[in-house]
Amino acid sequence: MSENLSSNTFFHFTYSIENLKGILEYSFKPRYCLEQLEYLSNSQINNLQMAYPMVCFCDIPLSKIKKHIEKYGGYGIGLKKEWGFKKGLTPVIYSDKRARTSKNIESIINWSKKYLKKGYDEGNDRDNELKKIFNDFIMFTKPYYGKSKKTRFYDEREWRWIPDIDPDSDVLIHLEEECYLKDEYRCEQNKKIGEIYKLDFIFDDISFLIVEKEEDVYDLIKTIESLNVNNTDRQIKRLLTKIITKDQILKDF
Repeated sequence: MSENLSSNTFFHFTYSIENLKGILEYSFKPRYCLEQLEYLSNSQINNLQMAYPMVCFCDIPLSKIKKHIEKYGGYGIGLKKEWGFKKGLTPVIYSDKRARTSKNIESIINWSKKYLKKGYDEGNDRDNELKKIFNDFIMFTKPYYGKSKKTRFYDEREWRWIPDIDPDSDVLIHLEEECYLKDEYRCEQNKKIGEIYKLDFIFDDISFLIVEKEEDVYDLIKTIESLNVNNTDRQIKRLLTKIITKDQILKDF
């Protein structure tokens, strides 16, 4: 029997049990994440970093997820892939400076610069649509390697949910690096976008709940049992059977 390279579950990891409880109670809220453009060869562009609002997942089987857990935290939630497809989760496009995808992106950037010089019309629906399509595409791209090449982002098999932000709202589609690095400003923008956009799920969509240690299991059970407003006793009992620990994954998978 052949071994699958991908999972039937989308996993999201975090560093604390409080974050995991928050996801169960309030659903996923997008956060601005700083992304590199190092996969482009243009030196004027590839040093730039932009922050986009997203919720990130990995498509890695539990048997191969140990390294990912060590990097992104020992608390996690795994949701059925069918849920992710319905919600519009999208696989990241990984690229390298020498790849055709990178060259094509640079061609589009160069073309858009020339186009903007001729006169971008904010009142023109076509111009706005072209800008939105390009921004959306860039938000789903990532370098194959990290800066030092010790990190190979490709191994993360990342999928993203990025909210479809209304261009007429005061919610920002991206933050420039300088703004993102200002803690107070970044927190303010995260709070604003989290109040408007959420990635929701029901208990039946959950395949796994992962906690770091055995003591966390009882803490999480209390939280789950308190969230009975929109869930039946049967759904809650079924969910409790899906809790596993980081230690179990490291030893048994």
